[in-house]
Amino acid sequence: MKVKKDQTPKASRGYKWKRYSLNYLGLLPFFLLFAVFILYPFFQGVFMSFTDWSVSSRGNVNFVGLTNYKFVLSGKGTTSVRFLKSVRNLAIYVPMTLAVGLTLSLSLALITRALSKKLFGVFRGIYFVPYVLPLFLCAGIWQWFMTTGTGLVSSALANIGIGRGVTWDSTDIYAIVYVLFVDVWNSVGFNYVVISAGMADISPDIYEAAEIDGASTFQKMKSITIPLLEPILFFVITYGFISALQVYDIPWIISSSSNVNNAGGPGQVMSFPVIEMVRNIYLGGKSGLGRACTEGVILMTAILAVTIVQFKARRKKV
Repeated sequence: MKVKKDQTPKASRGYKWKRYSLNYLGLLPFFLLFAVFILYPFFQGVFMSFTDWSVSSRGNVNFVGLTNYKFVLSGKGTTSVRFLKSVRNLAIYVPMTLAVGLTLSLSLALITRALSKKLFGVFRGIYFVPYVLPLFLCAGIWQWFMTTGTGLVSSALANIGIGRGVTWDSTDIYAIVYVLFVDVWNSVGFNYVVISAGMADISPDIYEAAEIDGASTFQKMKSITIPLLEPILFFVITYGFISALQVYDIPWIISSSSNVNNAGGPGQVMSFPVIEMVRNIYLGGKSGLGRACTEGVILMTAILAVTIVQFKARRKKV
């Protein structure tokens, strides 16, 4: 079948352009800002990853090809070892925070769904408060909670045999769990509100029909709630993945104490890729900025790959 060419007269097309020219002009500021603050830094960062750029280079840089990539992924040298350790920490942290955060948010939404509108509004406000708090304040609150021996949460966990006598911010694995606590406490309110909004759109008639057929609470959740919430859950999971892969603020505040040398804690127990990027910029010496950009490109590639896989997996299901 032959596709007909656009038969619109040139004069008519010119009229449409003139008619909508103000609309296009209104979009121009967005595209200019996008080009200056997004596209240009992105391409500049990719270019810098192929150079020996450092903070003190002052324009005297050399193109080194894939040297930075080979070095960062080699496992040789302090920078490479630290980065690979941060990737290992990230691989542990991401699935943990997603699983715990999503389970807790969904559970809260299911539990509070049965409450009256007034009570539901109160609980929704309470759970959303941590999300609007500044991250430095969230980290400060949890530093008080997790102080060994006196912290409210660390003492409660020690009483049931978890982390007894452990310094949470300087012990391997425990430090990652520490970051997990802060992140989930901070983000669960947002996920809870989004999931609750999705549940509110599900018609009560569907649940009534299921009850008439003798469906249990678990069966209604499995066959009605979860399938109909799939678009919402997909958004929460995708957004959570991207955010978790870029984790930076919380571990930096907890471990660095305003000192770049201490970023990531002793033994890099709380180190993540973005922290290593920042550390390389200040302490990486020659090629420090170039290697930091290299790590950024590697992380960006991982985020892009994960996002593409998620969208393709969802498309197959749909």
